[in-house]
Amino acid sequence: MAYNDVETTLALEYLRAPLNPFPLTDHEQYVNDMRVKYRTYYVEYNVNDGAVMMPRMFANDFGDEICRIANLIDANDNQFEVLVEKINGNVYLTHGWASLGDFYNLRVGAWLALIYTAVGQFGLIIQDRVHKVLTPPTHVPPMKFVIDKFGIPPQFVDDLPESIDLLSFSHSGSNFRLAHEKTLTYYDVCTGFLMLPYDGFGEFAFHEATTSTKLVDDCGNAWNCNLIFVTFPCKHYKVGGEWARLVAGRRLSVGLNIMVGAQPSRRSESLYLIIDP
Repeated sequence: MAYNDVETTLALEYLRAPLNPFPLTDHEQYVNDMRVKYRTYYVEYNVNDGAVMMPRMFANDFGDEICRIANLIDANDNQFEVLVEKINGNVYLTHGWASLGDFYNLRVGAWLALIYTAVGQFGLIIQDRVHKVLTPPTHVPPMKFVIDKFGIPPQFVDDLPESIDLLSFSHSGSNFRLAHEKTLTYYDVCTGFLMLPYDGFGEFAFHEATTSTKLVDDCGNAWNCNLIFVTFPCKHYKVGGEWARLVAGRRLSVGLNIMVGAQPSRRSESLYLIIDP
């Protein structure tokens, strides 16, 4: 029995070894294929959840080496940053996780194959509910979702609750002390600019000389945007920069309702977005 335990341990360590990026021989290719299969973990994507617990096998195999931020990369090089939490030996993917639903149009859920390729990096394959592999959207350049890291400690946090709801990203209510609700127009969706009013919102949120802002969406992603103060024919603000990428990545459409929040200090460095509030 002891011999079998040693043999099993050696076999598992062999499979856990890093992937070979350039296998040359048939044997090297076979070993690489086996390591890919061993490193592939399946999780459910529930459209109502903003976080997911990784299989316990992943936590046992690679939980010690994964860091605070993981990157999920699909076949078209679209990338998703997600925040990692560790609780009672389990590994959770949290902030940023919900972005996959809009990007892949997962209306009734899906199955995700996550292939652990390196420290904090996963290959991503999406299957629908009947296990048909979905072709990832094509964007030029590929889409890259980056989570807002403001206020996130670099080390893992102790004593977090084992609750998907509580681990999921949500905006602080204080970020909507100043709020503006609007229905997206053709101009907002198709020109690369979001129109925001000066009266009642922009006049309290921004200094007129401000030219940039960070827009944090309701999945926890940060988008770097330009801010343009317009005086004709009436005073208003135009939010550009990565707004167009957000529209594409989150599949925003004409007629969709959104809420934009800010701090009423005339020095706001960030805007906060809730889609379909």
